[in-house]
Amino acid sequence: MCTTKEKENITMKKDLLERLEAEVKACKRYAESSIKKSKEGKTGAAINLLDIAGTAKKCADQVHEELWEVSKGNLTDEEFQLFTESETLERELKKAYKELNIARQR
Repeated sequence: MCTTKEKENITMKKDLLERLEAEVKACKRYAESSIKKSKEGKTGAAINLLDIAGTAKKCADQVHEELWEVSKGNLTDEEFQLFTESETLERELKKAYKELNIARQR
């Protein structure tokens, strides 16, 4: 049987995983949209979307740390995949920044 504290940790872990998934998806979606707007020459919109993507990444980073503390590294393969996916968001942002810089030079 689980103690109350263990049940709270399980619930907290589940909530953190849901939040992490939402932030990872948001960061990727907004970074991709920023790239699209940059390619269309709409740099103002691209900047706004990139700003949102950056905020989502910051939130994902915070949730990532909280999840590690709560789970103590005890994650299923699926959970770990999401956990590590959140660590690659910087690459998504760099792609969007690169495309924005290209658009600005046109």
